[in-house]
Amino acid sequence: MFSQQIAGGADVALGNNSRVRAADRVEGAPFLVAPLVVIVLAQIGTSSDNAALGIAVQQLVGALGATVADVQMANLAYSLIAGSFMIAGGMVGVVVGWRKTLRIGLVLAILGEIVVALSPNMGVFTWGGRSIVGLGASFITPSVLGLIPALYEGRARATAFGFVAAASAVSALVPIPFGLLLDTAGFRVTFGVIAAYFAIVLVCTRLLPNLSKPDASMSIDVGGIVLAASGLAFLLFGIARVSSWGFVEPLSECPFTIGGIAPTLPAIATGLCLLTCLVLFERRRESQGKAALLPCAFVDAPCVRAGLLAVGVPLFCMGAQGIIVTPYLQLVAGFSALQTGLLSLLSGIPMLLCAMLVPKLVKKTRPRLVIRVGYGLIIAGACSMALSFEPHGVTPLLFFATSLVGAGLGVVNSQANNAVASVVDPVAAQQSGGIQGTARNVGMALGTAIMGSLLLVTMQVGASAELSALEGDAVGSAAVMIQEEISFCDDATYEEFAVRSGVEGGDEKVVVESLAAARCNAASVSMFVLAGIVGVAFIGTRHIVRELQG
Repeated sequence: MFSQQIAGGADVALGNNSRVRAADRVEGAPFLVAPLVVIVLAQIGTSSDNAALGIAVQQLVGALGATVADVQMANLAYSLIAGSFMIAGGMVGVVVGWRKTLRIGLVLAILGEIVVALSPNMGVFTWGGRSIVGLGASFITPSVLGLIPALYEGRARATAFGFVAAASAVSALVPIPFGLLLDTAGFRVTFGVIAAYFAIVLVCTRLLPNLSKPDASMSIDVGGIVLAASGLAFLLFGIARVSSWGFVEPLSECPFTIGGIAPTLPAIATGLCLLTCLVLFERRRESQGKAALLPCAFVDAPCVRAGLLAVGVPLFCMGAQGIIVTPYLQLVAGFSALQTGLLSLLSGIPMLLCAMLVPKLVKKTRPRLVIRVGYGLIIAGACSMALSFEPHGVTPLLFFATSLVGAGLGVVNSQANNAVASVVDPVAAQQSGGIQGTARNVGMALGTAIMGSLLLVTMQVGASAELSALEGDAVGSAAVMIQEEISFCDDATYEEFAVRSGVEGGDEKVVVESLAAARCNAASVSMFVLAGIVGVAFIGTRHIVRELQG
């Protein structure tokens, strides 16, 4: 029923090309193993790259002088570029073929990883290497998600999507070898190894079938690409700079103002306006019978919108964890990169098992019920994490909470992609790879930007409150310290800050304890907010299809 409702819109968007491409698949064909191996390897590569960056906080702080805000921006640069061009990558794949698109992405990823490994400073690391890797991901992810509907049908498709979800879960295990590499050889060798991995996957793409020839009659939607990329870039960048530029009142780091206010709010508003223009532009283009970057089928159908939300929420949570929990473990609890990687086992194993087993155990796929269960596990885990933080470390509750969140992410991932691809027509299902990839990377970017900004802003507000409550000789220096924009740092940095502000006579420890308490509260508040955001997403599951016949 849902396929019939949406197929019309997709056929308008893609024209007669949909009939040609749909014929490329053979009903009842044997399950193709070799192509799935290549698809899984490519997915592991992009996911593992993000996982490696997530545990490299100490390395970047020590080798390149990075701050938590710098790490946030390095994470965001990847997701911002990838999310901005992901829809375009999906359209390119439909036009020129998925194998060629995947190869383009892999070449870009190799180049980006080399730049990262050779970076002399955080500027080159972020806007050079991470941006190029993000551009590569904008071709790799749509290819991964587009090849599956092109190669598999029915239960085979659900199984293939389960393997892709499991591949994302495997990335939660790679921090163990990467942590060992980071601790012993540094970040340059680690990202060099990732470049070599992408090169191996590039060679393996020879195992992929060439499904279709380029269709010269189908033009690429250049106007849509420009609107989508610029709209997402303005929106995500504006959100990410709230903590350093200010929302309305400009902070000291704000490079310029617009009408006396910080540029963050105008940037966000500009992004939203451009994305609104994108929807209107695509409707007009589709009404003219031209290929649309964002077909109405993905905007108008509530079941598709809810499915795309379910695709993005797990990545939002992973981005939030990466910018909240990892810095807390390494800067506060003193975890090394290897220890942080070992902790990821508690998340990765449940995620992997749930992603692989749920599609097998649920004979009749029930996306709505399964996704709701996954959301519930994530909410419980996030609340438990919020209660596990202490001013100078974490409690054992964090380990249990990490497993709960991992299980929830695996459960949601096992159904989200198929919940979208199975309710649109065959070619729209292939093009959905780019749109789903955008949902994933925008989810990651929003998780990093929103939750990172919330963490830093809450830290600044809490620090001012804690310092204002100081008693004794430290009171005289409290006013000086409150004027500073205090960031999320380790205890040694806070002690240096207190001495620099004129605190002496042993009161430095009092200041450190106050700032540590503010730091702990900021992390807890941020995780509770994350649980609330997932709770809102839970409400949206009412539009996800109840059951898909496999």
